[in-house]
Amino acid sequence: MPIDLPEGVYSGFSIYGDDVIVPGVSSLGEHWSSPRLKPVSKKLTNYTFMLQLEGECSFRINGIEEDLTNGSLLLISTGSIMERLDQKFSYNHSLWIGFSMRHALQDEPELLEAWEDFTYAKQQFMPKHKSLLKTIVNEHASPGRFSEKIASAAFQAFIYSIQELVHESPTVSAIPLELTQNPTVLLAIDLFEREYGDHWDLKKLAERLAVSESKLTKAFRTATGESPMASLWKIRLIKGYELLVSSSMNITQIAMLVGFQSSQSFATAFKRSFRATPRDVKTGNVQQVEPREFLKSHIVKDSIHSHV
Repeated sequence: MPIDLPEGVYSGFSIYGDDVIVPGVSSLGEHWSSPRLKPVSKKLTNYTFMLQLEGECSFRINGIEEDLTNGSLLLISTGSIMERLDQKFSYNHSLWIGFSMRHALQDEPELLEAWEDFTYAKQQFMPKHKSLLKTIVNEHASPGRFSEKIASAAFQAFIYSIQELVHESPTVSAIPLELTQNPTVLLAIDLFEREYGDHWDLKKLAERLAVSESKLTKAFRTATGESPMASLWKIRLIKGYELLVSSSMNITQIAMLVGFQSSQSFATAFKRSFRATPRDVKTGNVQQVEPREFLKSHIVKDSIHSHV
């Protein structure tokens, strides 16, 4: 799949390629570009979205000159001719992503139709645009076990956010709220899914994510309706349920593996959440449920952590 911006309209250090982990995304990157480049034009092969973080750049887009300054957002449609003009600053710092709108909205034909006559838009970006784009870039640069899931969810949230921005019509995303509302929540849930057996408290989690405890708690309350620790206990209980069904380990071993201090604290939290004891599930005395679906509409009470 062709690359959109680098080594043509833009140049400099970047993270990009045709092996981006998000389906439909052909290229993405972060640029520090030099002004000592000859003007060049390029026909874009996909929709391209760019945030100008520092410096100033001048472009001609389909014959119309545009200056991008700090905080500018530029969304350009496929097939547009973009020409880089003389640069006015010694360097420019930008974030960008090239993607297939047709692929991104393949399950939303009516939404896709709204973009058919779109050419380009220049506005001021909002913090969420930068946060979502940073999440995609970071997951691509340092992939982990859940990177594809995280980056794909962030990208879909990104698509809906620019739909609102360009067409000024609120769109309800089908993506789970906790995976789109705030990238910090997204990263925290990823940590919990990978390191659920570790000792976590609010202070340690906030330090790991480089945010304040109050900001982290507020983000979780807004996105999921529960506290960070309640989300962790829920994940631990889900992992415990899955191990009770699939493994030969005893209940005490499972309790310790998923992060509980004792089998008793595990059993107390488990029964409160699943309306059954770990032993009942282990021996098959109750009908099995899909634990994630079962707990989706059940908020694990914050008080559970006092038993963990």
